[in-house]
Amino acid sequence: MLDTKDLKQIGLILGVCLFLDLFWLGARGEYHSRLFAEIQKSPLSIRFLPALAVYILIAVAVWYFVFQVAATNVAKDPAKAFAVGATLGFSMYGLYDLTNYATLKGYTLEMTVVDMAWGTFLCGTAASVTSYLLK
Repeated sequence: MLDTKDLKQIGLILGVCLFLDLFWLGARGEYHSRLFAEIQKSPLSIRFLPALAVYILIAVAVWYFVFQVAATNVAKDPAKAFAVGATLGFSMYGLYDLTNYATLKGYTLEMTVVDMAWGTFLCGTAASVTSYLLK
Protein backbone atom coordinates (compact mmCIF):
# COMPACT_ATOMS: atom_id res chain seq x y z
CA MET A 1 0.00 0.00 0.00
CA LEU A 2 1.24 3.47 -0.84
CA ASP A 3 1.88 5.79 2.08
CA THR A 4 2.17 9.59 2.21
CA LYS A 5 5.92 9.50 1.50
CA ASP A 6 5.36 7.33 -1.60
CA LEU A 7 2.63 9.63 -2.90
CA LYS A 8 4.86 12.67 -2.31
CA GLN A 9 7.67 11.03 -4.30
CA ILE A 10 5.33 10.06 -7.14
CA GLY A 11 3.84 13.57 -7.13
CA LEU A 12 7.28 15.19 -7.35
CA ILE A 13 8.31 12.92 -10.21
CA LEU A 14 5.02 13.63 -11.99
CA GLY A 15 5.46 17.38 -11.49
CA VAL A 16 9.02 17.39 -12.84
CA CYS A 17 8.00 15.28 -15.85
CA LEU A 18 5.05 17.52 -16.67
CA PHE A 19 7.08 20.72 -16.26
CA LEU A 20 9.92 19.50 -18.47
CA ASP A 21 7.67 17.93 -21.09
CA LEU A 22 5.47 21.02 -21.37
CA PHE A 23 8.61 23.06 -22.01
CA TRP A 24 9.94 20.50 -24.52
CA LEU A 25 6.67 20.06 -26.38
CA GLY A 26 6.14 23.82 -26.44
CA ALA A 27 9.59 24.38 -27.89
CA ARG A 28 9.04 21.73 -30.57
CA GLY A 29 5.27 22.06 -30.94
CA GLU A 30 5.25 23.05 -34.58
CA TYR A 31 7.54 20.14 -35.49
CA HIS A 32 5.38 17.60 -33.63
CA SER A 33 2.15 19.00 -35.07
CA ARG A 34 3.51 18.86 -38.61
CA LEU A 35 4.93 15.35 -38.19
CA PHE A 36 1.78 13.85 -36.72
CA ALA A 37 -0.46 15.59 -39.26
CA GLU A 38 1.68 14.00 -41.96
CA ILE A 39 1.51 10.55 -40.32
CA GLN A 40 -2.21 10.46 -39.48
CA LYS A 41 -3.42 12.75 -42.28
CA SER A 42 -5.20 15.06 -39.82
CA PRO A 43 -4.15 17.70 -37.28
CA LEU A 44 -2.62 16.54 -34.02
CA SER A 45 -5.35 16.06 -31.43
CA ILE A 46 -4.45 15.20 -27.85
CA ARG A 47 -6.72 13.04 -25.72
CA PHE A 48 -5.94 14.51 -22.32
CA LEU A 49 -7.14 11.69 -20.07
CA PRO A 50 -4.98 9.01 -21.75
CA ALA A 51 -2.10 11.52 -21.90
CA LEU A 52 -2.39 12.08 -18.14
CA ALA A 53 -2.45 8.30 -17.67
CA VAL A 54 0.84 8.07 -19.59
CA TYR A 55 2.48 10.61 -17.28
CA ILE A 56 1.17 8.82 -14.21
CA LEU A 57 2.55 5.51 -15.50
CA ILE A 58 5.93 7.12 -16.16
CA ALA A 59 5.98 8.65 -12.66
CA VAL A 60 4.99 5.38 -11.00
CA ALA A 61 7.59 3.42 -13.00
CA VAL A 62 10.39 5.87 -12.14
CA TRP A 63 9.28 5.88 -8.49
CA TYR A 64 9.14 2.09 -8.33
CA PHE A 65 12.49 1.37 -9.97
CA VAL A 66 14.42 4.27 -8.44
CA PHE A 67 12.84 4.66 -5.02
CA GLN A 68 11.63 1.13 -4.26
CA VAL A 69 13.62 -1.55 -6.09
CA ALA A 70 16.95 0.24 -5.93
CA ALA A 71 16.12 2.40 -2.92
CA THR A 72 18.92 1.35 -0.60
CA ASN A 73 21.77 2.93 -2.52
CA VAL A 74 20.14 4.86 -5.35
CA ALA A 75 17.31 7.03 -4.03
CA LYS A 76 19.58 9.13 -1.82
CA ASP A 77 22.17 9.80 -4.54
CA PRO A 78 20.92 12.08 -7.34
CA ALA A 79 23.60 10.84 -9.77
CA LYS A 80 22.65 7.19 -9.22
CA ALA A 81 18.97 8.10 -9.35
CA PHE A 82 19.60 9.79 -12.70
CA ALA A 83 21.32 6.66 -14.05
CA VAL A 84 18.49 4.33 -13.07
CA GLY A 85 15.79 6.77 -14.22
CA ALA A 86 17.58 7.38 -17.52
CA THR A 87 17.88 3.65 -18.16
CA LEU A 88 14.19 3.24 -17.50
CA GLY A 89 13.34 6.22 -19.73
CA PHE A 90 15.49 4.87 -22.54
CA SER A 91 13.70 1.53 -22.29
CA MET A 92 10.16 2.96 -22.12
CA TYR A 93 10.62 5.54 -24.86
CA GLY A 94 12.62 3.05 -26.93
CA LEU A 95 9.74 0.57 -26.91
CA TYR A 96 7.30 3.28 -27.95
CA ASP A 97 9.44 4.96 -30.59
CA LEU A 98 10.91 1.85 -32.15
CA THR A 99 7.42 0.32 -32.38
CA ASN A 100 6.18 3.49 -34.10
CA TYR A 101 9.18 3.51 -36.42
CA ALA A 102 8.62 -0.14 -37.26
CA THR A 103 4.89 0.19 -37.91
CA LEU A 104 4.07 3.76 -38.98
CA LYS A 105 5.26 4.63 -42.45
CA GLY A 106 5.63 8.35 -41.75
CA TYR A 107 7.35 8.01 -38.36
CA THR A 108 10.89 9.20 -38.99
CA LEU A 109 14.22 7.94 -37.73
CA GLU A 110 14.92 11.49 -36.53
CA MET A 111 11.78 11.50 -34.39
CA THR A 112 12.67 8.04 -33.06
CA VAL A 113 16.17 9.03 -31.98
CA VAL A 114 15.24 12.48 -30.64
CA ASP A 115 12.28 11.18 -28.63
CA MET A 116 14.32 8.30 -27.17
CA ALA A 117 17.00 10.78 -26.12
CA TRP A 118 14.34 13.03 -24.62
CA GLY A 119 12.73 10.16 -22.67
CA THR A 120 16.14 9.17 -21.32
CA PHE A 121 16.78 12.73 -20.15
CA LEU A 122 13.24 13.27 -18.85
CA CYS A 123 13.09 10.18 -16.64
CA GLY A 124 16.68 10.55 -15.46
CA THR A 125 16.15 14.18 -14.55
CA ALA A 126 12.83 13.52 -12.81
CA ALA A 127 14.48 10.80 -10.68
CA SER A 128 17.53 12.94 -9.92
CA VAL A 129 15.58 16.10 -9.03
CA THR A 130 13.21 14.11 -6.82
CA SER A 131 16.15 12.42 -5.11
CA TYR A 132 17.78 15.80 -4.50
CA LEU A 133 14.59 17.45 -3.19
CA LEU A 134 13.89 14.59 -0.79
CA LYS A 135 17.38 14.52 0.73
